[in-house]
Amino acid sequence: MPTYDYQCTDCNRKFTVVMSIAEHDKQKVTCPKCKSKKVKQRISTFIAKTSRKS
Repeated sequence: MPTYDYQCTDCNRKFTVVMSIAEHDKQKVTCPKCKSKKVKQRISTFIAKTSRKS
């Protein structure tokens, strides 16, 4: 499942949420510290985890 990085604009806390793409499109994310809905998505890196060794 993808991870999404957010930052709260009220308390300035940075946090990561793991959710499916469908949930990301529907769900409104809230800050885990202050419960504010004023959050903005941050640019994050992409990591692919595979079971095959090269």
